[in-house]
Amino acid sequence: MKTFSIMETQHNLAKVLREVEAGYEVGITRRKKLVARLVPVASEAPPVFPDFHARAVETWGESWSGDSTDDLIRESRGDR
Repeated sequence: MKTFSIMETQHNLAKVLREVEAGYEVGITRRKKLVARLVPVASEAPPVFPDFHARAVETWGESWSGDSTDDLIRESRGDR
């Protein structure tokens, strides 16, 4: 783990953040004692959306014939 003093961090924040973005864990020290750690953000998983169409078919059967999202958006936007 790379370490920077508080003063170094204040004066070179961009450099410290580049280290973190590169995947390194960075320690911040005050009087040579570790007081904080900066760690890279864990990659976020893409959101999982429910299958609304399948739920509608399950609820109302195959006779369900709702509008598609694209049609609803086009209708609400008009001739923009």
